[in-house]
Amino acid sequence: MTTSSAMRAAGQPGAAAAATRSPASGSQAIGSRITAAGVIKRYGSFLAADGVSLDIQPGEFVTLLGPSGSGKTTLLNLIAGFQKPDGGAILVDGKPIDRVPTHRRGFGMVFQSYALFPNMTVTQNVAFPLRMAGIDRATSERRVAETLEMMRLSEHAAKTPAEMSGGQQQRVAIARAIVMRPRVILMDEPLSALDRRLRESIQIEIRDLHRTLGSTFLFVTHDQGEALAMSDRIAVMDAGRVVQIGTPTDVYRHPVNRFVAAFVGESNLIEAEILQRRGTTVTLKNRSGQVFEAESRDQIDLGRVAVLVRPERIAVSAEPGPGAMPATVRSALFLGEIQRIEAELESGERVLIRCADTAGRRLPDPGATIWVSWGSEDCWVLS
Repeated sequence: MTTSSAMRAAGQPGAAAAATRSPASGSQAIGSRITAAGVIKRYGSFLAADGVSLDIQPGEFVTLLGPSGSGKTTLLNLIAGFQKPDGGAILVDGKPIDRVPTHRRGFGMVFQSYALFPNMTVTQNVAFPLRMAGIDRATSERRVAETLEMMRLSEHAAKTPAEMSGGQQQRVAIARAIVMRPRVILMDEPLSALDRRLRESIQIEIRDLHRTLGSTFLFVTHDQGEALAMSDRIAVMDAGRVVQIGTPTDVYRHPVNRFVAAFVGESNLIEAEILQRRGTTVTLKNRSGQVFEAESRDQIDLGRVAVLVRPERIAVSAEPGPGAMPATVRSALFLGEIQRIEAELESGERVLIRCADTAGRRLPDPGATIWVSWGSEDCWVLS
């Protein structure tokens, strides 16, 4: 495969992806373009990467999202150079890198295990890549000081890893990865060992860091919340393939199939029959005979389909109204800012509802009848 044909095979991101990139004022993208074109990786008869094509633009933040065994870490390792592909091509700025050893690719790397040198101070850990690259002492000291300040680690400069919390150690690992100001930074589930609050805090720091540096970030996670919060685009992987790539909004609101709908966020899948189509609006009838409308971009033939309705898009009322369906409450939980209600429609299908806890909203009792509804813009026909 030629370089030009490999890049065409990987495709281009949409304008919406470019619009989501918002580097900090005064910064500019210094990152490299990464192209994976028809990449294959086999382990015996198992295809860990099954013809993966992906095009990441300079300075973009792309997340590989998927369950264990989906191929996301395999693809990251192939790009990093830890493994060699059995087919296809990987290019950086249009040049094949398959034969370039890992240490010469110039990527910054952050892993789940911090991999810090226990006998070195924070300063020494961060300075290590500069020392290996033969950077002079004055430049190294200045660069390390800038990086520690950026990662809010200056006051910990003389500590060893054993004297620091998990979150602080992860900041050191990130500082070491960025101290050379690499054009590409690879992160393999770097936050999975942290507690929820700390993880959310460092998510914001990584996102701000991306805007400041302008490097290309490729981030691997199985946590859909992380992917939605941090990414310019998300590549959802399953069985060694990219099944959908798009902005967080598009992947969440307009999944291409049931797998993406179920994996990215909580979902209700309502079985229904298409009665009519007008433009992008489809009229459907569910199993108990209620008629409602949904949106669809695809030309779908008349027949039975699954309709995605996100739990937060379902409106709840104690009284019947236009287009509302009766449902029996099976469980109701108060979770602070939201109420989480599971109810059963007349068709026998269960729906999950997440509604804001507002003044005067009473938590319904199990067995009570409520009325649920949603608009055509709140649900999506899956092809």
